[in-house]
Amino acid sequence: MKLVIAVFDSGVLPDFMAVLEELGLRRWTRWSDAHGAGERNTREGTPIWPGLNEVMLLVLPPEQVQPLVDRCHEVRRSFPLEPGMKFIVTDCEIL
Repeated sequence: MKLVIAVFDSGVLPDFMAVLEELGLRRWTRWSDAHGAGERNTREGTPIWPGLNEVMLLVLPPEQVQPLVDRCHEVRRSFPLEPGMKFIVTDCEIL
């Protein structure tokens, strides 16, 4: 199994959830209002550093990872200004 950690701009959440539904991925855990600094900018939910992130965890069979990443990046490219979106994928074991 693979652990997918998706970190993305909170404005993308409805689109991200639509991708999960489209791909039939119904098991996930989400943290909202995550603060951070990355390639795009700092997000702290303040007037100086506006915006927040979402963090989503999914445990998937290996063959489901790339379709998720590809579809989410399609959505990302559909915005006039591409929002921040990164995926971290690693092996995992469910105990």
